[in-house]
Amino acid sequence: MKTKSRSICFKLWTYFTVFAVVILAVLWLMQTVLLEGFYDVMQKEHIKRLADEICNTVENKELAIDNVAEKNSILVLLTDEKGNIIYSADEYSPSYNKNSYEYEEHGWDKNPYRTAYSEQTYRHLPEHYDDFLERLGDNKSICYTIEHDSKSNTLIYGQRLNDGSILYMNTSVGAIGSAVSIIRFQLLAVTLLSLAAGFLIAIFISKRFSKPISQLSEQSLKMAEGDFDISFGKGFCAETDKLADSLAYAAEKISETDKLRRELLANVSHDLRTPLTMIKGYAELIRDMDGEDSTSNDAEIIIREADRLSLLVNDILDYSKLQSGAAGFEFEKINISSLADTAAERFCAVCNTKNIDIAKEIAPYKYVTADEKRIQQVFYNLISNAVAHTKEGGSICISVVEKNECIRTEIRDNGEGISAEELPHIWDRYFTSKKVGTNGLGLAIVKEILSAHASDFGVESKEGAGSTFWFELKKC
Repeated sequence: MKTKSRSICFKLWTYFTVFAVVILAVLWLMQTVLLEGFYDVMQKEHIKRLADEICNTVENKELAIDNVAEKNSILVLLTDEKGNIIYSADEYSPSYNKNSYEYEEHGWDKNPYRTAYSEQTYRHLPEHYDDFLERLGDNKSICYTIEHDSKSNTLIYGQRLNDGSILYMNTSVGAIGSAVSIIRFQLLAVTLLSLAAGFLIAIFISKRFSKPISQLSEQSLKMAEGDFDISFGKGFCAETDKLADSLAYAAEKISETDKLRRELLANVSHDLRTPLTMIKGYAELIRDMDGEDSTSNDAEIIIREADRLSLLVNDILDYSKLQSGAAGFEFEKINISSLADTAAERFCAVCNTKNIDIAKEIAPYKYVTADEKRIQQVFYNLISNAVAHTKEGGSICISVVEKNECIRTEIRDNGEGISAEELPHIWDRYFTSKKVGTNGLGLAIVKEILSAHASDFGVESKEGAGSTFWFELKKC
């Protein structure tokens, strides 16, 4: 079963399987290992109850002995201390009382089951009776088994009565060794069938229980990624339905909050553009009028910082539009080789200033279906990011190659690199690290653009050894 060991599906399957194995193990233990001992104990308890039934009978004790002997196939003897038989009965005793032919033909003196008290009787004592009396001794009662062979044993029970007489009872107890063999064979078949059925049932139940929870988990992940237009499945049980309702309510509220946040960012970013333009314009005017004095230097600082703030505002507005879906995409067939070459040329001057070598490994005339302006923005952000974090004397390489059914673009540098701790978070908005840049929006914008193009993208980096950002678009 292909599933994770910590998943609810695997755990439910394991618990049900262990439960089935435990039940079968107990069944094997009771029906084979402990069966013979359990059978002996039950037989002894049974004969003790019958003896108590006889002893507790006050009137017509002989009738009680006859009934016990007949119904349970037990030989019952009532003797004195010397072994003289006072009364005897077994399962055939009632036939002599009911069928007059037997005792009329043979006479009372020939009837071994007669009920009259007399000095003589034709019922012979068992050959082990002396051993029985010796075992009984001064004990109130005794119970033991005489083993004859592998097929049968004799269960003996004796008890001293209040009037001084001795109650002797014996019954044949069949040895259950052969029965145990048969039971073991049956249990083997039952075990194999039960394990197979239990295995399948456990798989069914585990999948039945885990499926709605897995669906809720997958839908929750979509919600965490910003997709709030989802519906949570219901109908399995009350608890999961309640969880689905809670998640749906949370998705609705988070969607409303996210919408308000985007609108606020868009409005604030838009409103900041005008005063920033005014500040920059007046600062340029002051710089041009004052020439080379200190006021001109201050104005230059104002202009530079206004440019940085304008860039940040533009990024915020752009990212807000991408997230809200307000940024339209115009997909068309474009020459991505040409875009990469143009982007590299734009940064040549900056790279020369920082003494950074910029190389190109661009296969010509590679076409993809994409939004040209947005892919230009991706190139600009990734190359700008590489230039900002490559030391003087370093190198950057822009590569465009064909890979299977896609065109793969890579921007490689030998700069600072990214630590393993920061690597999973560099695409998050406003996350600032050594590699992300000043405002933490450049790579977040790249992520939104490439996600809209259904592009695979990623980064390979090691701290101190540079980084390689890549993305793939389907060729056309």
